[in-house]
Amino acid sequence: MESSTPARFRRPVLWPGIWIPLLLVAAGLLVTGITANIEARRAMALAEARYHAQHQALVNHLLANVPDQSMVGDHNQPVSAWLQALFSDTLPDSLGLRIDTLERHTKMPLLELGTNGSVDPTRALRTEVSPMDQNWILTTVPSPEGLEAVAQASRRTVWIAGAALSVFAAALTLVLNRRLHRQTLHVRGLEQREIGADHQIANFQVEKSILRRALNDSEQRSRDLVALSGAVIWELDERGRIGFVSPQIAELLDQAPADLVNQPLEELVAPASRDNFRRALAAARSDSSIERVDLSLVHRDQETEIPVVLRVRALKDPVHGLSGFRVSTLQRMALYSSAL
Repeated sequence: MESSTPARFRRPVLWPGIWIPLLLVAAGLLVTGITANIEARRAMALAEARYHAQHQALVNHLLANVPDQSMVGDHNQPVSAWLQALFSDTLPDSLGLRIDTLERHTKMPLLELGTNGSVDPTRALRTEVSPMDQNWILTTVPSPEGLEAVAQASRRTVWIAGAALSVFAAALTLVLNRRLHRQTLHVRGLEQREIGADHQIANFQVEKSILRRALNDSEQRSRDLVALSGAVIWELDERGRIGFVSPQIAELLDQAPADLVNQPLEELVAPASRDNFRRALAAARSDSSIERVDLSLVHRDQETEIPVVLRVRALKDPVHGLSGFRVSTLQRMALYSSAL
């Protein structure tokens, strides 16, 4: 009773153990954030390495394509035109390029491509070159999307994948948790049914013992009534053979009941009364009523005949028809004595 009372007031749980999916989501997001930062740094390092390689490639490209000094004029315009033609097709879109000369005290560069007039000193790479016996400085600067965009893209990819996996794992855990909860409720229901079945079986056992005791009492009461009445009770099969006879037969005919089993009752009837006995059996078989007949039974000494009142009732089975007879025998002397 103590365990069933709280369950009676327990509210139904729609999603039990929801802290497990929430914990998975929190752990997944934490791991995703750490991984996203690591991958962003790695992508940034790779982008910077690529940027350094591109800067060095531009320097090598400039030094490898230096024309003869006789082909380039002394003025800036021809040199700028040559540099413009040299880098216009080879400069990557993610870089800005600026070339300044160290021989002039001027802020005008020889070439400027993709820098939009501003150079970030924290990102710019500078290399001093001396083509055609001139001292130049080559400066490259990455575009704002060149480095940060790569890191942001890597971080975004990791976050999308990590969040998707975390949500999927949490949803799967939630579904499995719900199924486990249903199975637990089903098992509890089966246990309750089993307990109820055990109680019912126990009740049936008690009822069975009560009915058995009542049957024994009824059987004993019937035996006592038969013994007190002084009548002999017979049970015959459909051919009139004795299947059971009560112990009172020993006092009436001086024969043991076991000695009379499977013996036709007609052999115990006096020859003069056998026709009446057969007619009584036939009447009981046809009318299904109790037939009374007065006749005499032969004593064990085969000389004494004992007058008795014999009552016969046919036993009929709805399936097999006649199954036998039930007979009671009472000595007529006893009837006369009781009447007096």
